[in-house]
Amino acid sequence: MNEAPKVPPPTTPPTPHTGQLSPLFLHIPVARLILLSIVSFSLYEAYWIYKNWWYLKQRDNLNIRPFWRGWFGVFFCHKLLRRMHEDQEARTFQVPSFSPGTLATWWVVLVILSSILVRIPGVTATLVAAFVPSFLCFVPVQVYVNAVSERRNPGEPNHPWSSGHIVCLVFGVVFWGVVLLELAAGGK
Repeated sequence: MNEAPKVPPPTTPPTPHTGQLSPLFLHIPVARLILLSIVSFSLYEAYWIYKNWWYLKQRDNLNIRPFWRGWFGVFFCHKLLRRMHEDQEARTFQVPSFSPGTLATWWVVLVILSSILVRIPGVTATLVAAFVPSFLCFVPVQVYVNAVSERRNPGEPNHPWSSGHIVCLVFGVVFWGVVLLELAAGGK
């Protein structure tokens, strides 16, 4: 007689108000990740790293400072994506298909490239740097996180717009406004 494989019980406790399990990682629409990354000139990617480390700290009682891991994301991105890839509880719902080392390495390379382009004088360089698609390295990870979240907590809503999301959005809109005004004024 073939029995279905037994899934170990989740390690995260249910939230008191909904009875659903606490999120493993930041569960947001992929479109929000892309939009906020573009609008904020990639600042949102640091927030994304911070927030996923925050979830890991809460769940696994890690003695870390998620803010600094987000701020210095180029040093902690590899470790974060590896932890997300190897997370045993998430793997009980879906095995990841992304390569954490490859995505993290490409993200670091693209962030460094963007930082170099921004230092070139002129508005055009800033616009080019804004479109270095480093966020694409996080898209497969976010797709995985969303799939796990949906299987683990069917019908779970996405993480709501938080103050971090709003800060990135406001910062980005103001910065884009400055850049576009300078471009309209004849900046190079």
